[in-house]
Amino acid sequence: MHARRKDGNVLEGFSLAGKSAVVIGASNPLGRAAAIALAEAGANVGVATTTRAKKEEVVANSCANEIWALDRKGFALAIDASLESDIDALAERAASEFGEVDVLVNAHDLPYAQPIGDISFDDWRRAMDVNLGGVFLACKIIGGAMVKQGKGRIINVATVLGERGMANGTAYCAAQAGVLNMTRALALEWARTGVTVNAIGAGWTEGMGIIGGDENRQQLERYLPYKRLAKPGEIRGIAVYLASDAAEYLTGQVIWIEGGALSHA
Repeated sequence: MHARRKDGNVLEGFSLAGKSAVVIGASNPLGRAAAIALAEAGANVGVATTTRAKKEEVVANSCANEIWALDRKGFALAIDASLESDIDALAERAASEFGEVDVLVNAHDLPYAQPIGDISFDDWRRAMDVNLGGVFLACKIIGGAMVKQGKGRIINVATVLGERGMANGTAYCAAQAGVLNMTRALALEWARTGVTVNAIGAGWTEGMGIIGGDENRQQLERYLPYKRLAKPGEIRGIAVYLASDAAEYLTGQVIWIEGGALSHA
């Protein structure tokens, strides 16, 4: 009989049983996919919107229903992720429901594409406040609580536009790039706290609002090496890994699920 490894069976390291997660942006395809994946892996999951738009609230509630159907604890909360008071309320709700939060997923996404000459400074600030500022607030408030408890996993979801430009995407691309470098900087700041900070870099994905209409989609499909957009569920495995004990020594990294888009000439 073989002796059991002291660090346990490899599959046990990926289990999220007994852990609790908060997913902001579960009202968009990537956030929803991550939330359901964490629940399937055993976690209790609270979900929140990126903005207070009614359509986002409907999707977040639907996501919570799927989590409950998996026999997990969870909740849905409509918030504006750019408001500190709303992130405070989310943190309080999570503490009330779960006690501690083990995993934070920031999947904020407010699509915005305009020529720079047509962007007002208020529009610029709104795009930055939600897509970048909201991640900062969640890391500061919910991640800060993780530091106090001495453990936690933060997963920021960004897109290929954090590494590549797009015509008319000045504000959105700048925010996405900011999320990637915030991930790296915060990982260093919290390296000795028990809290890891990593990012999922998503490729051009079905349902991504920044893509726009059918013409843009078709152009992308011709350009991409796989000749198709990614499916939201293709981030599920890496979301579970980054949330798990198996990723304990991984921090400050961006793991790309982009079908070779960034390798394209």
